[in-house]
Amino acid sequence: MSSTQWEYKIVDHSNSTSMGYSNPETEEFKVKHKDKDWKLEMMNLEINKLGREGWEMIHSNGSNEIYLKRKIEK
Repeated sequence: MSSTQWEYKIVDHSNSTSMGYSNPETEEFKVKHKDKDWKLEMMNLEINKLGREGWEMIHSNGSNEIYLKRKIEK
């Protein structure tokens, strides 16, 4: 029997504030990524950051909420 334990997280990527960016940071990001879909770029950066922290995506309900899990280290 497996004794792996997981923690779960729901991340809201509906806007830059929910991703942890202030309004001035968002405006700077928009300018820097003006030739791309800035919101998609920001979301991808945040998802990759979570991945480096050990989070695995297990579900997405469209473009707003992403469900993640990671192993709890004992």
